Amino acid sequence: MQRYKSVQSYVPPLIADWIAEQSRVRETSVSVVVRDLLVAAWNRDNDSQERPGAADPARQMVFLTTALDALLVSHPDAELRKRTHAAYHRRLTQLGFIPSREKEDGDED
Repeated sequence: MQRYKSVQSYVPPLIADWIAEQSRVRETSVSVVVRDLLVAAWNRDNDSQERPGAADPARQMVFLTTALDALLVSHPDAELRKRTHAAYHRRLTQLGFIPSREKEDGDED
């Protein structure tokens, strides 16, 4: 299992305030906001590099999501896949990747 490492940096107050606001809007920690920004920057920087297929993060992500979906479909709990997708959409909304939708019947809290 991958273990995350702590990285510390000093930024101007304007950027620190912006990060804190993003954290509040997304309802997540400052650490998650900074991590997401750094990962996005790393992905942009590495998009143009030539890599063998197995080392390409985009291909790895496709494999992981395909494998996970196969495991969820074959799981004895038939509702697990549906609950996982609902949690995924809640997380996307929380991070601001998709607009929030009205709460519908059957949604979990």
